[in-house]
Amino acid sequence: MYCAAFSNLSSHIAEDENDLCGGAIPAAGSADVLLVYSHHLDPRGDYSIPTNPVLFRVYKDLQGRQRRDTLTVYPSNDISSSPEVLHKVLCEVQDKFPASSYGLLFTSHATGWLPVGFNESYSDYDIWGKMMLRAAGSQNYRFPEKVDYPLTKCLGIEYGVGSGIDTRELADAIPMKLDFFLMDACLMGCVEIAYEIKDKCKYLVFSPTEILSNGFMYNTMAGHLMNTATPDLERICEEYYEFYNAQSGVYKSATITMIDCSKIDALAQVCKDIVSSHRDGLDAIDRNAVQHYFYYNYSDTLPWFYDLRDVMEKAGATVQELSLLDAALDECLVYKASTESFFDLKLERVCGLSMYLPYPNKLELNNYYKTLSWNKATGLIQ
Repeated sequence: MYCAAFSNLSSHIAEDENDLCGGAIPAAGSADVLLVYSHHLDPRGDYSIPTNPVLFRVYKDLQGRQRRDTLTVYPSNDISSSPEVLHKVLCEVQDKFPASSYGLLFTSHATGWLPVGFNESYSDYDIWGKMMLRAAGSQNYRFPEKVDYPLTKCLGIEYGVGSGIDTRELADAIPMKLDFFLMDACLMGCVEIAYEIKDKCKYLVFSPTEILSNGFMYNTMAGHLMNTATPDLERICEEYYEFYNAQSGVYKSATITMIDCSKIDALAQVCKDIVSSHRDGLDAIDRNAVQHYFYYNYSDTLPWFYDLRDVMEKAGATVQELSLLDAALDECLVYKASTESFFDLKLERVCGLSMYLPYPNKLELNNYYKTLSWNKATGLIQ
């Protein structure tokens, strides 16, 4: 478990750590090893006080009591949400605990595939404003007031200069091949992320929407991952969905997807063919008619994440092309689920993966996107 929590999520992620460590963790002599990299705020919540990240091993002793052995104390100026520190920690894990297989659970803030530091709000986003006016059918439309929604694991990484892991650097930051990669962070369920790290992990679990600050179901997670020949990743997904779907009001908000990364190349080929045949349709899409994964809350959300299948359908994909697309999605998506809505966003056409629907006037963002592996494979932006 890699906890990059020098942020306003510190107390929430600390609770997640405790829940995980209080579950069915390995015994001292087990072949399974549970390691936690933990970086939190000072207990007083003062961002000006540096804290030392630590790597510790969690196990049960002969009396069944939880033990935590500190393995390494890292410098207080380490930025946990950076490719350099992530790589350093995982290399140390690999060196101290050589194993036939590894799994990684990463929890922090995140903003999908977007470049590090990119932040553009609705308040100065004229295209979105015009869309809302058109949807309302009136030039006198008044934007809704900002809603005080629950805290999510989004809109930032960690506090500190140099924080952020570029999508293009993520694969190189991971020195080993992962059996699974669980991302308890917002908006990471995009095809761009999956394709970028497809050669570094077998199974990827993430969410195309944001994630409420409580995150995954950590109190039962260890039992699904530890002391078993085959980790039950699907059950982790099911418990996440079932928990939030049983909530009420705005807390009934969740999406979860599990993908087999070894099957994603076929999806890229199908999308490449559709993009090539329907480029004019893509350019003419009415964005307001496409299922998206960002909710409207003034400047607090990011208008860059649309449903992959709905984009292809709205671009004009034929019945035959959609059939091939559905087959490719079915092949690589092991599990997907969503509540009826996420806050005020209706989730009606959810394939389980988001994608960028290019904005022609966002040259800097588009130039960055051209460097992503998914764009190179599909030719979305030329």
